[in-house]
Amino acid sequence: MAGKRGGGHGHGNSHGNAGAQQAAPADSLKIDPEAVPALRSAFADALSRVEEQLRLADQELRLTAWAKDPVSQDAAVVFNERAVDTAASAVDSLRAYRDQLNVAVSNLDKTAEQYSAVDKGSQSGVVKTGDGG
Repeated sequence: MAGKRGGGHGHGNSHGNAGAQQAAPADSLKIDPEAVPALRSAFADALSRVEEQLRLADQELRLTAWAKDPVSQDAAVVFNERAVDTAASAVDSLRAYRDQLNVAVSNLDKTAEQYSAVDKGSQSGVVKTGDGG
């Protein structure tokens, strides 16, 4: 969300126009202050639902062989590998999505704090400048 992603390439002033205002980095997102609470709520709701699905998957997704024959045994192993056990499993993909949602919620919390600090500073008449004054 707001903030950096990736390796930070392309964020410097490489065109020699030190006095010009830089555009926002391509990997950032400008958010209206009024939209932050609704966005945070939407992401937090999605996070809650994903965490519930992961909880259920941890409890109920693993399959046991239906019979003692080799085909049933092999099918259970393959299903569990694809669904739960490997780094490329469906559950692992869901965990990665949960982690991204956590980052989004955290970034929105930080954005809300920054907007709040700016609002408090402007309400108190305090203006900070780069020249110490």
